[in-house]
Amino acid sequence: MAEIKIESSVENKLLKRTEIRYTVNYKDSPTPKRDSIRDMLAKNTGSKADLIIVDSNLQGTGLHALKGYAKIYKDKESAMLYEPDYELFRNNLKTKETKA
Repeated sequence: MAEIKIESSVENKLLKRTEIRYTVNYKDSPTPKRDSIRDMLAKNTGSKADLIIVDSNLQGTGLHALKGYAKIYKDKESAMLYEPDYELFRNNLKTKETKA
């Protein structure tokens, strides 16, 4: 089972978000997906999972841990305004339109 530890938390009032640096340890389990990291962060911070943008995850070679960076927005409108489209697609806040 993966465990998450929040290393630092910085309030960014101008962009209406909290910026989090974290470490995930996942011994005896596969590398956690972006969605499961969002759920773990939501559980630990008390925020909604759809307001969390997991920005980056870096894993060291041969380690069962990864270091990451995420942003927790105050509201969905701020996330849609400040985040680039590719981050919104990665975090399932926006879906690609298909042409008929």
